[in-house]
Amino acid sequence: MKTGIGQGSDGPNERSETPPVSHPVNAAAEARVRRAGMAVFQGFELRCLARTASTQDVVRTAAGAGVPEGFCCVAGEQTAGRGRSGRAWLTPAGTALLMSLLLRRQGSVAAAVPLVGGLAVADAVGGLTGVDCRLKWPNDVLVGTGKLAGILTEVEPGGGIVLGVGVNLTVAAFPPDVPGVSLDRVAGRVWGWDAVLAAFLAELGRRLRQVEAGGIRSMRDDWTARAAGLGGQVRAEVGGTVVEGTALGIEDDGALLVATDRGRIRLVAGEVHLLTGPTS
Repeated sequence: MKTGIGQGSDGPNERSETPPVSHPVNAAAEARVRRAGMAVFQGFELRCLARTASTQDVVRTAAGAGVPEGFCCVAGEQTAGRGRSGRAWLTPAGTALLMSLLLRRQGSVAAAVPLVGGLAVADAVGGLTGVDCRLKWPNDVLVGTGKLAGILTEVEPGGGIVLGVGVNLTVAAFPPDVPGVSLDRVAGRVWGWDAVLAAFLAELGRRLRQVEAGGIRSMRDDWTARAAGLGGQVRAEVGGTVVEGTALGIEDDGALLVATDRGRIRLVAGEVHLLTGPTS
């Protein structure tokens, strides 16, 4: 999943053969997360690993075996983590929250998961630390101009959505070409993975209930209030086509509306780059 130190090369979305390694038991941390998860998902199950290829793949395998919504995998290290378009993403062991969660939602709620995931991270971090997070469509979480967290969603053929979240917690440094930021630096103290994950699960549950009741429209104002780049110039890469224009906002289905020289264009997926700074 996307987080930490990103290696920008694209590659095939292959699953590594790295075997999962069980995490040393931290009973208090795991109990905290289980309480938070079970308050949201009836079938919540937590699997903690010290090292694995990708938490996404662990949850995808479980989804294929028919486990219920709420199966969650957390790892201290990933050897083949990935982001959008098959990009590889790496982070030093033990410096980030690396997790994936199985959701089984349909229709407009399923379509909202990338936006809901980012908003829930921003809500959780803000509630814990007071740090103001911004959201870059569709699913990056920023503090200032630095990336604090990333979201990856993958839909399974047999049903189910695997929601991957990576949050930089104590990353000491980022490569020059990676505009990253770590939570300990902006919050002024270290927050454990369990505190961040427990807060995220609670906020995710709240946002999912909101969308179930009122659709994406019901959370659009909250998302817009945190949005980075609205009113500024953006460049989007969609299926090999480059679109440049002014980001106007999201529509009721979560699409990003961009005003270009050719008129208004709706983006439902793709990579978006801010050409001007985030709006305040």
